[in-house]
Amino acid sequence: MTNNEIKALEQQALALDELRCKVLLAKDGPGLAAILDEGLTYTHASGRRDTKDTYVDSVATQRVQYLQLDREEVTARVVGNAVIVEGKVKMKISSAGAEKSLYNRYLAVWTTTSGKPLLTAWASTKLE
Repeated sequence: MTNNEIKALEQQALALDELRCKVLLAKDGPGLAAILDEGLTYTHASGRRDTKDTYVDSVATQRVQYLQLDREEVTARVVGNAVIVEGKVKMKISSAGAEKSLYNRYLAVWTTTSGKPLLTAWASTKLE
């Protein structure tokens, strides 16, 4: 892979990470599903884990509502056929009727499936 191809893949993953935030804020279940790998493992900072189906369902049914997502220090790097996106995110969510403010560091793994990067794994850790 050339340096230009690597940079293009990193930029594509960064754009998809930004799109992920937009669809979460829009409560767009189908939009979210379109960028997630079927084998997604989504590990929340609390330790709770979601699959693609359970994560999309929580957004589509608004069981969990993302009210604010402000990312910072976001970077991407290609490793083999994956792009690792890391950053920090300040979030405001509503879950079970209660609003929560969170500040997490996250690591997202985007892998190319059928020629298109999809979110395959996510893990976050509380910073505050």
